[in-house]
Amino acid sequence: MKTSWTAFKFAPDHLTASLEFSQAATKFRAAGLLQEAVQAWVRAAEMKVMLNDPFGAGRAYESAGGICDGGPGGPDAAAGHWRKAVSNFRLAGKAEIAAKLLLKLAESMDKKGDVEGAKAAYEDAIEVFRDDEKDYNMGDVYRQYIGFLVRAGLLQDAQRAIDGHVELLSRQKHFPEAHKELLAKVVLHLNVPDVVLAEQALRPATDIQGWYASKECQVATDMLAAFQERDPEALTGVLKEQTLNFLQVEVARIAKKLRIFAAAPKADP
Repeated sequence: MKTSWTAFKFAPDHLTASLEFSQAATKFRAAGLLQEAVQAWVRAAEMKVMLNDPFGAGRAYESAGGICDGGPGGPDAAAGHWRKAVSNFRLAGKAEIAAKLLLKLAESMDKKGDVEGAKAAYEDAIEVFRDDEKDYNMGDVYRQYIGFLVRAGLLQDAQRAIDGHVELLSRQKHFPEAHKELLAKVVLHLNVPDVVLAEQALRPATDIQGWYASKECQVATDMLAAFQERDPEALTGVLKEQTLNFLQVEVARIAKKLRIFAAAPKADP
């Protein structure tokens, strides 16, 4: 306790307490006392909040989550601490640190099979960068998010994420990358297969510079034509195009497995 001469009473010394809790957490962890280390980091975070130090609170909660992730409480406990860390980092104006921690959370949720939790973390990371107008960081997040959605079989969500990525790439004038994403949309629709939506994807609502003259558009058009004409041989030829190899790996794998199945014979009248 220290004397508060303005209030003429004893006031808690949150600064000293936060330092002592941080030191205790480090010593507990070194001694293998992980649960105690987590508790000490949480108390340190609480002191930092009292001191109006959201960045310090974020770091303390992040440390608590890091211990839990592979120790006491497991990923669920880690997620709770990391979410508090993210909130504090955002209050501190540290968008990049908050988003990186959200990506770490998404990866942890993905590993434990929590698809909805991982999805929410990815979307929050995109929101953080969007709110902070950090376009240059959003591309990598979109790529990771789209890859996750395709692996999870959430192809409609992947389509929406691709739309967001195309919008971002167009704003950044990265048109060749936007062309790859438009081709990816056609591939995902033909995987259903839904030739109507695939044809719509060939004609994006907003003009993407150079799309109709691009190799990606030609491959997408030829692929769609093969499905419309139910021509397996034509599709086999299109799938040999090197252009497909430059798609995101999860989408490229789907493209290489596209098949046209013969229509069922009509029943005799």
